[in-house]
Amino acid sequence: MQLLENAPVHNAAKAVRRAARKNGFTLVEVMVATTLLTMVGLGILSVLVGAYRVAAKARYRDQARYVIKSFADQFLTQQPADLSGNTYTLFQVTTDSNGNSAPVGTGITWTNSDGTLGTVSSDGMSFYVQLASNNGIVSANGLSGITGTVTRKVSYVAADGSATLIYSPQPAGNLLEGDFTITYPYLGQTISETISATRAFP
Repeated sequence: MQLLENAPVHNAAKAVRRAARKNGFTLVEVMVATTLLTMVGLGILSVLVGAYRVAAKARYRDQARYVIKSFADQFLTQQPADLSGNTYTLFQVTTDSNGNSAPVGTGITWTNSDGTLGTVSSDGMSFYVQLASNNGIVSANGLSGITGTVTRKVSYVAADGSATLIYSPQPAGNLLEGDFTITYPYLGQTISETISATRAFP
């Protein structure tokens, strides 16, 4: 008789334990869920980081293009010489120390977003501008953030359409061609853009 009275109590305890087991999570289930959540979170984070990099690259590219487009616009719209007939530096043909056609950094000026001026390299072959601020970190050229290197290459256009360093008056007039190039680093890559402009001269 005693056994019959204890049996329902024993079965009821088993049922409670079984129900508790069904309503809770095991350690393995919690670990799997945590792993999946972490993977989803890392995936979302990598997408956000990638989107930020693409947006930043586009912003720097737009700034770089604006810089050289400004120089090309000056080349197209400004008078090439002063009242005495002296040709401004921006319109003078560009050569290296051996007299060969070469890009240089002279003849252009720029004011950076922080109010500082762009600088010409010591050899005159490059001109440095600031493209973006980087928390006040100063680079080797004395500018903060990403530094763009600008050059201009100017030459006369001969009668046959080729570039020449020698000015020779033509019956139909003369043309002057200017190539403005900016190069800057971004995430281990070197990005370069060029804008060309051709104008009557003088």
